[in-house]
Amino acid sequence: MEEKIFTEEPFPIPVLEDEIKLFFKAIPNKPGVYRFLDKTGYPLYIGKAKSLKNRLMSYFRISAKTKKIERLFEQAVFIDISLTNTELESLLHEQFLIKEYKPKFNVQFKDDKGYPWIKIEEKKSYPSAKSFLGKNLKDGNFYGPFPNGYAVRDALKLIQKTFKLRNCSESYFKNRSRPCLQYEIGRCSAPCVGFITKKEYLKDVDSAKLLLEGKSDELINEFYREMDRYSAKKNYERAAIYRDRISALRDIQRSQSIAGFTDSKDAISVKPVKGKIRIGVTSVNEGWVIGHKNFYQIDGYENEDLLESFISQKYLREKRCPDKIVLGKKVDNKKIIEAALSKRHGKKVSIVTKLGKKDKGLMDLCAANTEYVLNKDKVDPLSISKLKEVSEVLNTDQNIKWIESYDISHHAGNNAVAGCVVYSEKGKEKKFYRSYNISRENSGNDIGSMVEVIERRFRASNKKYLPDLMIIDGGETHLKQVLTKLKKLKLNSINVISISKGIRRKSTFDSIHLQKGLKLDVNRHPSFSNFIQEIRDETHRFAITLQKRKARKSTIKSSIDSLSGVGKVRKKSLIRYFGSIEQLKRASIEDLTEVSGIGLNTAKSIFEELHN
Repeated sequence: MEEKIFTEEPFPIPVLEDEIKLFFKAIPNKPGVYRFLDKTGYPLYIGKAKSLKNRLMSYFRISAKTKKIERLFEQAVFIDISLTNTELESLLHEQFLIKEYKPKFNVQFKDDKGYPWIKIEEKKSYPSAKSFLGKNLKDGNFYGPFPNGYAVRDALKLIQKTFKLRNCSESYFKNRSRPCLQYEIGRCSAPCVGFITKKEYLKDVDSAKLLLEGKSDELINEFYREMDRYSAKKNYERAAIYRDRISALRDIQRSQSIAGFTDSKDAISVKPVKGKIRIGVTSVNEGWVIGHKNFYQIDGYENEDLLESFISQKYLREKRCPDKIVLGKKVDNKKIIEAALSKRHGKKVSIVTKLGKKDKGLMDLCAANTEYVLNKDKVDPLSISKLKEVSEVLNTDQNIKWIESYDISHHAGNNAVAGCVVYSEKGKEKKFYRSYNISRENSGNDIGSMVEVIERRFRASNKKYLPDLMIIDGGETHLKQVLTKLKKLKLNSINVISISKGIRRKSTFDSIHLQKGLKLDVNRHPSFSNFIQEIRDETHRFAITLQKRKARKSTIKSSIDSLSGVGKVRKKSLIRYFGSIEQLKRASIEDLTEVSGIGLNTAKSIFEELHN
């Protein structure tokens, strides 16, 4: 066994134009934290962004390069990123990392004046919410500190959009005769001209303070009381404002996966990709995301107990071990590993295999960070060698450079669709992915559906571009029917194989069916089999996505009206709790059980009906 079977892989800073274009194809348009690292992997600069793609692109624009950026690029060798569910999480993550590593290019945020804060000037008749830089925290309520002025600005935007607090100076406020631009764009309630009473404005100030203090449950309960009060007075316009705020805060609650953690936890996500195993580890300590690392399998190490091996090697050899390791899946030797880790680190260490609501949120965040590695590898440098091996294993007359894979997806025969994914020497060719709606007569008939798709794909007008290899999901019968159809279409030259799930749907028992009734043992050619399985899994994912999208579009009447076992009282409770149909559809089973009158069985039934 190798001393270390996993290693981290930060992204080298691209230099050439083609490298830069490839780099930004892989960067997600999501909130998160980015780090410029030196040759040893130590952070030189740490920042956060609402959109990682847009923010990082600004560093590579020649017209926008400052002397500071040029100095940074002279020393930086790698770029690393971590995704977060929300901008708020990226602020917390960035703040922790800056304090932890003290990168020298972040020194401007740590001068003698202190960190920036948000200050609510309570001594004023109509308190304003502003940024504050310094250590003299007097004459107001202060929230923070934040790592930089940009973080404060983003937080203030959230406060202004939600609660419409003013941010103007006192002299400007007292001399207004008409609303300013902030009112026009929906970021101020215009107390300067009496568009809101002092009592209502001060309530919004209190609400903003609760949000900044992280007391969202208390804030939501207050919104319920206000919504009911205005509804009783038939002031429905004002009641709707609080209804919308409830809906927005429910969304924030759901996405704040790290909120409420008091102990240390690591979440581990495992993803097979391109013949390798990717493992992501997101670490949380006392409610703070303190980092995410991605590891990949090297040297062709094969082990069915891969996850157990990784946990043992990582946590038995490192000084740091969390109180809990969150997996969300069973491990055979759980008790043994727990005992070994507890003895090694002198404390109780638990492995969590059954996820609660908060743990599920943490796992989702871990999976999102791990997914970044997959997206980063959109163009696989090993694709040429993989395609060459496919040609050798299948013993084809010509080199395989273009692969098309097909799968059928439906729900009990309804909303049947087919998906086609394409692989080439560049890896995934997503711009060539295709979707097909299956006719009513073949809906629910997988073989009939596949034959229909093949006929439509290779009709006369579509014969100009033919694949070198076609992969279909199914067994020997599926393969024979497709070959018969291709023969009628005079396309005998196309190589066709099928892949079917084996016993207990484990990939090690998959069967790859070749022409002339031959079958390939997946364990005999592991690299080839992993590549074919990767393509099959991507096709399956694409087809399921298409089917779910079609099912949603086909729903004409309100989802909640058609739910079985949900009468007027429960319907009212659900809408009252979540604030809107959209938020209800996004709720998990655990979220649903929080509603008064909704038990676990009813919650499961509602969830299944909303997502089928």
